[in-house]
Amino acid sequence: MYNIGIISSSTKTNQDTYIDALEESKYNISYLDDKSKLDLVTNELDALIIEETGTKTQMSVICESIIKVREQSSALVWILSENTDKSTRIVYMKLGADGIINTSIDSDEFALFIHGNLKRYSGKKQKRLESQEESSLPETNASNKRVELIHSNFSVLLNGKQEVSLTKLEFRTIELLSNHAGQALTYEEIYKNVWNGGDEDKQYRVANIIYHLRRKLEVEENDDEYIKTIRSKGYMLNI
Repeated sequence: MYNIGIISSSTKTNQDTYIDALEESKYNISYLDDKSKLDLVTNELDALIIEETGTKTQMSVICESIIKVREQSSALVWILSENTDKSTRIVYMKLGADGIINTSIDSDEFALFIHGNLKRYSGKKQKRLESQEESSLPETNASNKRVELIHSNFSVLLNGKQEVSLTKLEFRTIELLSNHAGQALTYEEIYKNVWNGGDEDKQYRVANIIYHLRRKLEVEENDDEYIKTIRSKGYMLNI
């Protein structure tokens, strides 16, 4: 049984059809009509669906909700929108949204989309838990470093075989995380060291650079996470 949170402009909206489709699939549905409710249930969610109304105020709320979920959980996040412009979609995706769903989608298609993604999410989550259990066992090899920095050309070597080129900012970020392996760094700490201080858009810039790093490092769908999100803290290099 999956737990799905819904952030909507009201408890019942013109999107009753898609909500009915979820309820018919026997999902546990939670209506999160304020920030405090999201704070309470974030760790229990398998997925979060946010209905977009198109106002600038609500866009800010959506961005904050995506960041909060990404800080505390690996739950899937979808934005339900009638007509979101490209630049806004890119912002949502860079912050960690898993997709933008158009409200014109058929209810049956919507239910299949949600079920398929949750099924894959559940499988990857189980593999990750098994991998974490295995990693907690005593190591038999003296050398088992997953990420090696190549300073001469701003790249990293993954698992001793695959070299990935990075931008200067991406390399500085992975270098910072590598220098603090096993230690979670906050948005503030990452921003201060990578961008040399300043106070502008800290969370967005850090979330954006982590998004691009993950896309380059985790090239295969079944790849383990190289960069872990630490709940209520920040990020840590998983080596």
